[in-house]
Amino acid sequence: MLEFFDVCIIGSGFGGAVCGAKLSGAKKTTLILEQGRRWDKNTFQQTQDIKYLNELYEEFEGENIKVSTGRCVGGGSLLYSALSLRAPSSVFEQKDKNGRRQWPSDYNRKILNSYYEKVEKKLNVRQLLWSELPKKDGIFAKACNSAGYTCDRLRTAIVNCRNCGFCHTGCKFDRKQSLILNYIPEAEKNGARIKEECKALLVKRNEKGYLVVYKDLKSGIINEVSCKVVIVSAGAIQSPALMLRSKKYLDNLSDHVGKNLAANGDMFLAAHLPNEDCEVFKGKVQGSVTYAFWEEGFVLQGVGTLPISAAVINRIRFKNAKRPYYWGIEMKRVMKEYGKHLLGIAVIGLDGSDGRVFIDENDNIKLNWSMSEKSRRVFDKAIARSKEIVESLGGDLLITEPYQEKGEVITFHPLGTCRMAGDKSDGVIDSNCQVFGNPNLYIVDGSAVPSPLGVNPSLTIAAIAERASDYIVQNFQP
Repeated sequence: MLEFFDVCIIGSGFGGAVCGAKLSGAKKTTLILEQGRRWDKNTFQQTQDIKYLNELYEEFEGENIKVSTGRCVGGGSLLYSALSLRAPSSVFEQKDKNGRRQWPSDYNRKILNSYYEKVEKKLNVRQLLWSELPKKDGIFAKACNSAGYTCDRLRTAIVNCRNCGFCHTGCKFDRKQSLILNYIPEAEKNGARIKEECKALLVKRNEKGYLVVYKDLKSGIINEVSCKVVIVSAGAIQSPALMLRSKKYLDNLSDHVGKNLAANGDMFLAAHLPNEDCEVFKGKVQGSVTYAFWEEGFVLQGVGTLPISAAVINRIRFKNAKRPYYWGIEMKRVMKEYGKHLLGIAVIGLDGSDGRVFIDENDNIKLNWSMSEKSRRVFDKAIARSKEIVESLGGDLLITEPYQEKGEVITFHPLGTCRMAGDKSDGVIDSNCQVFGNPNLYIVDGSAVPSPLGVNPSLTIAAIAERASDYIVQNFQP
């Protein structure tokens, strides 16, 4: 017998978990489909084991771009650094190359503030004290000050951090306020059902609203569920892919689906500071930020990194390194300096949304990135400013291969591929996250965000989900 729910939510990250708690709290029968499995403090591991990391993360590699996202109940919240920042007011006033305002006219920071407050309260967000920052953040602040720039403490969703340094592999101590500690248990307490390891394949119109076709990844069985409302919250790669596969079953889907992929200006840099003991592997992953270069389109954050990220993902090397770079003597040279004298710098900025997600003839997800002058300008300025800061302490900015050598982008914060807009000619969904021409079909996740944010996006995605949920509840028709 075909099951029926008032609401089917696809994905359980910062969009889906918030919507699940709000809709189930409004007495709507709610089903959440999540392709990943459940994890908790008893199953998280403090390890760099590739097999374990591949269970938690989903990787997408395309032309000039690599994207890493969470694949678990709770989505990226299990793996993020817990940085919880409101997007600056100027973000909502951004215009594209044609002078069009990227956000809908009824969206701005003031409108989102009350929703930001709700999420901050739920996630116990607060600004860190200087005394809570790891040594590496003190060194980063010292370097900023030495170069004549300000540095501040970040706002995080962490309670009594144990400073183990494994934020990106899951918090074994339940100190990081992942969604499995708040919105998800609230949704289940309200009666929502979560089906883990179930991947949505298609969304179709039917007489009751929509039919969602999904695959149970454990059994391989294809199932269907009928519902009045569908909320797609599978992230900025999987959500557009699902919409593209479902296009022939929906009404006049916008041509913008999959386009306008932003990397949120993400770039990892590394510094060698021979006169400083940075202890890059100790303490919470991130705790400091400088907004001194916001007018240039980016922020810089001090960041710790596990060896696997430094050596394998970002492929750090010294400027005078000899081939082969990434094994043998040069790898030993980098890792010898890793513990004490290397400092990570995270760049987050306002890139040109130069990417695209599409489906090939074999139904595989494909990505590409065509670097615009806007993006190149932001990345190059960030490198120059980081070099200035590092050299003020007698250090050197090292080479991180992806951008500096190959022009590639690596991002943990993909955005914009089903962006909200004033009408279908500019985007996929309206300011309430409803798909143009398809009533009761919503997209609520990073893909809905119509521009790069220049700060970590989790809080903004959750705030948008709070706002969209209110609209869905108020306009729900039995």
